Amino acid sequence: MSDAMRDAVVLSAILLAIVLFTQVGRHRFGVIKLLLPLGLVVFVAFEMLSSLEFTAPNMTAAGTGVAIGVGIGIGLLWTMKVETDRGNGKVYTRAGLAYLAIWLTVLVGRLIFIWSLENVDSFAIEFGKWIVKNEIDPDGVAAFFVLMAMAMVLVRTVGVAARWIKALRAANSEPPQVPVEV
Repeated sequence: MSDAMRDAVVLSAILLAIVLFTQVGRHRFGVIKLLLPLGLVVFVAFEMLSSLEFTAPNMTAAGTGVAIGVGIGIGLLWTMKVETDRGNGKVYTRAGLAYLAIWLTVLVGRLIFIWSLENVDSFAIEFGKWIVKNEIDPDGVAAFFVLMAMAMVLVRTVGVAARWIKALRAANSEPPQVPVEV
C-alpha cells in the first residue's frame, strides 16, 4: 500500500470514527460541538490555501471542491435533526442511516479514487492527461478534496448552530409549565 493510500485510509477511518461517535445517533450539541469543527475548518483550510499556488486551474479545482462540499453539507444538514429535550432544556442532534450513508459515500468514493489512481493504469493515465491538459497541479487536486471536506463540515456545523440558536430562543420564550393537580 502506498503512502497516499495509507494516509487516505487512516484519515477516512478517523473521520468515520468521529462521525460514528459524535454525530450518528442522539448527541448533545453545545459550544464545544460548535467550536471544534469550526476551528478544524479554519486551520485545515488555512494550511491548504497557504501552500497552494493560486493559478486559475487550481482555483477552479478548489472552487469546484467547495461547491460540491456545500451541496453535500446541505444533504448532511437535511438528514440531521436538532431537538430540545423538554425535560432538561438541552439541545440535541439526531442523525441516522441517511446521514451515515452520505459520509460513507464520500469517504469510500475518495478511497476508490486513490485506489484507482494507484491500481488501474488506464484510469491513472487518463486522469494524468486530464490534469496536464487543464494545468492543475497536484496541490490543486488536493485542494479539491480537502476544501470539499471542509465545506461539508462548515455547512453542516453552521446549519446545526443556526438550528441550535433557534431552539434555545424558542425554549427561552416558552412560558414555564406549571404542574396541574387533578
